[in-house]
Amino acid sequence: MKRRWIAIAVALIALAVAPAAAAHATLTKTSPENGAVLRRNPATVVLRFNEAVETAFGSIRVYNCGGQRVDASKITRPNERSVSVRVGGQLPRGTYTVTWRVISADSHPVAGAFTFSVQKATSGSCKNVFASSGTSGWIDALFKAARALDFALILLVLGGAAALALVLRSAALELRTRLYGTLAGLGAALVVTAILCIALQGAVAGGFGLTEAFRWNTFDAVLHTRFGKAFLFQLAFAAVAMLLAFATNRTRNAMLGPLVLVPAVCLLPTLSAAGHARTSGTIAFAADIAHLTAASVWVGGLAFTVLALLRAGEDRWPLAARAVPVFSRLAVLSVVTLITAGVLRGYEEVRAWHGLWDTTYGLLLLAKVALVLPLLALGAYNNRYAVPRLKKQIASIIEQRRFLRAAGAELAIMAAIVGVTAVLVTEPPAKASIKPPKLFTTTAPLGNLELNMTVEPARTGPNVIHIYTFTQRGVPAPTAAAKLSATLPGKSLGPLRIPLQRIGPFHYTVSGATFPFAGDWQLTIEARRGEFEALTQTITVPIRRG
Repeated sequence: MKRRWIAIAVALIALAVAPAAAAHATLTKTSPENGAVLRRNPATVVLRFNEAVETAFGSIRVYNCGGQRVDASKITRPNERSVSVRVGGQLPRGTYTVTWRVISADSHPVAGAFTFSVQKATSGSCKNVFASSGTSGWIDALFKAARALDFALILLVLGGAAALALVLRSAALELRTRLYGTLAGLGAALVVTAILCIALQGAVAGGFGLTEAFRWNTFDAVLHTRFGKAFLFQLAFAAVAMLLAFATNRTRNAMLGPLVLVPAVCLLPTLSAAGHARTSGTIAFAADIAHLTAASVWVGGLAFTVLALLRAGEDRWPLAARAVPVFSRLAVLSVVTLITAGVLRGYEEVRAWHGLWDTTYGLLLLAKVALVLPLLALGAYNNRYAVPRLKKQIASIIEQRRFLRAAGAELAIMAAIVGVTAVLVTEPPAKASIKPPKLFTTTAPLGNLELNMTVEPARTGPNVIHIYTFTQRGVPAPTAAAKLSATLPGKSLGPLRIPLQRIGPFHYTVSGATFPFAGDWQLTIEARRGEFEALTQTITVPIRRG
């Protein structure tokens, strides 16, 4: 009995800590281009992303070298993947910095900056125009935990409602009403969690503190975003499911209980609408909902079925004879749906066989498949041996204990699968890693600082390189000097010294860095802070043939 409770606890903990997907939007093109020197000033500054973005709490600002804004403030939307801002008046000769902040499809804010010049770049340093308004680490962690708990509760609410309506119909009325009370509690927890997610989304998107996140202005701004609208519907459906489950628990009305399934099913599209599935097309959206439905019936249904058996007392094995065969058939259907939807989503995110072993995303996907295999084996064993004997009520005490151990093992493996999935969804899709990018960008530690580097277009021939230095909290960190060298180990070439131009106290660039051969180049950055602190980092940059 203790082992079974431990297995259930492990499964629920794994569900509770599984983070939401975090494959943020990527800036694919700017107009003017990064580092461009223009003959005349642009009328607008346009940013294009690889997916739909939102501008709630966002901004695009254009600064001159003295730190004064030269844009017209109002953001316009050419399309759902682009944002732009007009430049006010005629710009004099010099270098200009564009800072931007938008909300990606997965509800996370992304920000960055680039420079362009009119007629000629400004010599010397420009004023620091970066605001240190990033989200604090503990608020970001709290938001991820709330999203994870939200996901776990939806699985349990829908899976529990399905189990009570389809699997546990023959259970005693007293047991069923107690389980509906548990379901009402999960629904109430989901209502609170949805409210918390809306508030914390405002804190994360706007870079606010916790106090400002719970102000009505912030809350209202989130409700005008796609994320806010999806979670507002989720809150409403969770409240209806909670009230129906509570009413069933109080009135003991057996006809009222199955109605909980209606709002419970309606919870699923709110998850998909708040994530990347919505931006991937109709098929991906439908596959994501099917995947979530099957996971809810399997994981949440198994948890409630095991919980019912543990609470059934003397009626445990007669109830198992009636309920387990029904759940077994639902589990088989769930497995088929999970595999079918998983293959569709896997293809959508990988697109090439070598992406399975050449990317972290692909390797994690293979690990997930490897964990599913023993789960299928346990299911096949139960269907072949345990379920028929339980149904005929001829299972011995040893077989009954073996069945409970197998159910505990299934929950433990499900917990492991959810754990792998938790890591999987934080990785960029394999198709993004194997598809040749238009530019190379990365972030790496530089001593106690953080280094951001972009190489454009990351092809043989001339390239534009930008290097920024920040503190670990994302605040710009000045350096006294920096050097850059390049080596191509595959051809024993280098090190080649690449002269850097200092644009600002934390920004260096070079517009004519030439890479004569394709391959994995090693770029070494040497930065100096003060007279005695030297910082070094080497970054591998894949250069493609031009």
